[in-house]
Amino acid sequence: MITIHNIVLNYFKPKKFEMNSNGTIYDLIGIKLYKKYLPSTGDLVRKWRNIKQIKIGTTGRLNELYRYERKTRNYELRHIFGAMLLIILSFLLDRKLTLFDWIFLPALNLYVNIYPIFLQRYNRMRIINLLQSQGYKNPYVSP
Repeated sequence: MITIHNIVLNYFKPKKFEMNSNGTIYDLIGIKLYKKYLPSTGDLVRKWRNIKQIKIGTTGRLNELYRYERKTRNYELRHIFGAMLLIILSFLLDRKLTLFDWIFLPALNLYVNIYPIFLQRYNRMRIINLLQSQGYKNPYVSP
């Protein structure tokens, strides 16, 4: 039986087209550069502020990896809603927007929502690859 949960899980599951022989499609669009210079949680900012994404404490490495994988879904969902909201808002304000706005808003949406969606998918693929290489269960494969 197909449930909403299965549909949502299927969306978040990394797709075959996202991978290629040289890595991922996200590598081709410069996700590593975006990830490095992201103003709030980029690699440089996290290093400078000593922020740890995966905190291995009492729960252990395995639980933290599964937790962070779920967190990537949450972050991605937030950015999907943000992207849709900005698109809807653009169409609602259609008559009041200038040519500059029609160029600026999609560029803003790309930077603030679309690239973060790609980043979360990229991170999720990395986490799943790490889990599988260590012999642990892929969260998207039924037992």
